[in-house]
Amino acid sequence: MVRPPAASWHLLRRAPAWRAGRKWASSTRNLHHDGAPASTSASSSPATITHIHLTSSKGFPSYAAASALQKTLRDALLNHKASRDASSSDAAAVAPSPTVISFTPTPTYTLGRRQTTLEPAQQARLQQPLTISTPGTHDGAPSPTRITKRYTPSVTASPRGGLTTYHGPGQLVLWPVLDLHAPHHANHTVRSYARLLEDTTRALLASLPRPVATTASTADPGVWIAPDDGPPRKIAALGVHLRRHVTALGVALNIDTPVTGPEALNPWARFVPCGLEGKAVTSVRAELGARGFDDALYMFGGDADVYRHALAGLWVQELADRLGAAGVTSRTLDADELGLESLD
Repeated sequence: MVRPPAASWHLLRRAPAWRAGRKWASSTRNLHHDGAPASTSASSSPATITHIHLTSSKGFPSYAAASALQKTLRDALLNHKASRDASSSDAAAVAPSPTVISFTPTPTYTLGRRQTTLEPAQQARLQQPLTISTPGTHDGAPSPTRITKRYTPSVTASPRGGLTTYHGPGQLVLWPVLDLHAPHHANHTVRSYARLLEDTTRALLASLPRPVATTASTADPGVWIAPDDGPPRKIAALGVHLRRHVTALGVALNIDTPVTGPEALNPWARFVPCGLEGKAVTSVRAELGARGFDDALYMFGGDADVYRHALAGLWVQELADRLGAAGVTSRTLDADELGLESLD
């Protein structure tokens, strides 16, 4: 059984910051000059996880900006491991804190490492204009008027396994950057770490005021809805990449991403998600129904961005609990203020 997160929804509802839709701390002063979070002791005492929620003054941060931040954080951990291995002094072993990046990107299709190129027709199909509709708000509640904007999706390579998938508005992406063999939290193999991410996501969905029942599959990674009839529906995708046991990528949870309709509105209609024929894609909104999802938004002033931010905080706290971490420190960073760009 997947246990619910320790954090409770009624406490979030009472928090003024959520009701007003305010961000958590947005200062960049908490990052070192190289972009790494504050260091943690190399002893076996539990680590504190740093949660960075990445936003953009333009609406959504780019996938490339999130990747650049992830690379900076990961390089800091890898450099620490290299210097620690080269040093005979225990005093030099001070590691950057494990970090989770959460964000909702502009429309982006990512290719798995088995896909070196796409046929020109496939590429052109993915990059056709995509109309994104997001909930509006009125007097602190969801509004029947929705905000629409057209995007040209990006197509980019990814180091994960699998085939093409989609990331974009309505989705919550969560990327832990941590050393699976670090002494200050529970250690994991690749397989047990993948299950940790799945179980953390399932626990979050089980904790919603209207719970979403899910399952996991050893054959197909991710988090799934097992319907009474029809094909299984994936609600969260999983992609992991390790370098010297330091993680990258993670989970993409569909909150209110469109999952039905024509290609001009539904990004999933343009390809077979992850190459899995006979499987469907779903979202929290699709599982709860439009009215049920709007009811959930009332807790957050009708603001879907604030709702996703709250879910991110609960997910990170659940992960910290499962790792045996000392706690979580959280901040919001604006990708535009940081000047993040692709580092490829």
